[in-house]
Amino acid sequence: MVMDGGRTRGRVFGALMWRIRRAMARLSRMQWQDSLEAIARELNLSRAELDALVLSSSGSPLSLSLRLSHAGLSEDELAATQGDVLRDLRRVCSQCLSRTRCARDLKHERRATPAKYCPNEPTLQALTREAHASASRVVPFPPRRN
Repeated sequence: MVMDGGRTRGRVFGALMWRIRRAMARLSRMQWQDSLEAIARELNLSRAELDALVLSSSGSPLSLSLRLSHAGLSEDELAATQGDVLRDLRRVCSQCLSRTRCARDLKHERRATPAKYCPNEPTLQALTREAHASASRVVPFPPRRN
């Protein structure tokens, strides 16, 4: 009889522990979800966009860096002056359906074809025009006289 009661208590205790573990796991998942939502808000992204960035192939950042370089743009300067634009370029690049074609074109240094498929190309062209326009406005200092 004692043995039977011990088994019952063991089963009840085991079931209780299982329920506690499930509740803790659920709470942990909820906190994790809240953290991800907060990160997405800080980056001015939707949760789906954040997920896409996290799960995107690792080739996208390199492809974008090369595209910026081909356009004559400095990624560091763009990050310092127009961080929101760079972030948007990265987001679009990470979700692009033509990553394979892009990587192939970059590998073979084909610079003329991105306009056919790259969703970032209009932005890159606008940034390039803007950079050239601001460079032509720079007035060099006259040489100093001693």
